Amino acid sequence: MAAPAAGADVASLAAAALLGAAIALAAVWFARRLRAQRGVRELRQALRAGADWHWRSDAALTVTAVEPGQRPLAGFDPQRLVGRKPWQIEDAGAAPPPLAAAIAAHAPFFDVTVATATNGARTFALSGVPLFDADGRFEGYAGAARELTALLAAAAANAAPPARLLAEHAARTRQLELAVRELDSFSHSVSHDLRAPLRVVDGFANIVLEDYGDRLDDLGREHLKRIVAAAGRMNAMIDTLLALAKMTGREIERERVDLARLAQELADELATQYERRPQFVNAAEAVVEGDRTLLRLVLQNLLGNAFKFSARVAAPRVEFGVRDENGRPVYFVRDNGAGFDMRFADKLFGLFQRFHSANEFPGTGVGLATVQRIVRKHGGRIWAESKPGEGATFYFTLWERR
Repeated sequence: MAAPAAGADVASLAAAALLGAAIALAAVWFARRLRAQRGVRELRQALRAGADWHWRSDAALTVTAVEPGQRPLAGFDPQRLVGRKPWQIEDAGAAPPPLAAAIAAHAPFFDVTVATATNGARTFALSGVPLFDADGRFEGYAGAARELTALLAAAAANAAPPARLLAEHAARTRQLELAVRELDSFSHSVSHDLRAPLRVVDGFANIVLEDYGDRLDDLGREHLKRIVAAAGRMNAMIDTLLALAKMTGREIERERVDLARLAQELADELATQYERRPQFVNAAEAVVEGDRTLLRLVLQNLLGNAFKFSARVAAPRVEFGVRDENGRPVYFVRDNGAGFDMRFADKLFGLFQRFHSANEFPGTGVGLATVQRIVRKHGGRIWAESKPGEGATFYFTLWERR
């Protein structure tokens, strides 16, 4: 009768260990959530102090929410914008050209002026940033607005108005940069803090498996192995996120970069990893301006995927090339490999999105998310065309917007 009692003790120990780990994880999550809520309140207060109103729109550019700032606006209620476009302060006219260009590219815009004629000539400045969900789908804009009428009047009467306006603009820019750094720091801290409870789960599960595994049945050992494997996968995901934030968050160092030469170097390195060496076709010339390290990472991910997904076909072929589209160069990486269903293309550039099993094609699921972020930092866009079993082509541009 001693063996069943010992098995029950081990089961109780395992359950207590896992319960303790779960409680620790929940406590860390709750503390981080409180800190996040406090940070959001502080940012909202800063927005109210620095803007006459801030707004949010849906993907159709219709304003869904407006929150006034702390300074009252004489003769104008920002709430009237709900249900209209952000720039339709006076009437239902079209967007100013700079604003229309930014919206078409789902790009941020800053201090775009909108003038009115009724109720006295008034001038407002609109700023906004695009919003995307976790899968990279465009969700609309969030932005702020401020009336410039008094500032412009003072500028006209002042002998040196540009310096004052530039100083105010520089101050707003510094505030925005500070907010972005704070958010990046917060994300980095959360990722690091997640490791503590994860180590508890992984450590105690390994202890139970190593010290008491022979006293558990096959099903109990299998459960513990699943816990250890899941902890390992989560730890790898945290490492990947930190590496992504570190690499793509750096400032761009602009120089002339020969993409064709980079592609050839990477193709030569990748070819040694495969038993069946793919045929590689390279562009004749593709010299661009950008950050060499980041652009190398773009080609490394795109070519790496092309080699990986074409490795199992009878005659693998990978191509890097350039084509002209409306007078602008479009760069592409094409393969004749596994391909994917275009019905799921909207999830292609999301973090940890995979169209094939890890056993069939290994990977972390963050390569294309990294590529998209770097291309956007270079003022470009990226998209793909594919059919299952017929390969895939990834296109990207650079400096479509500055």
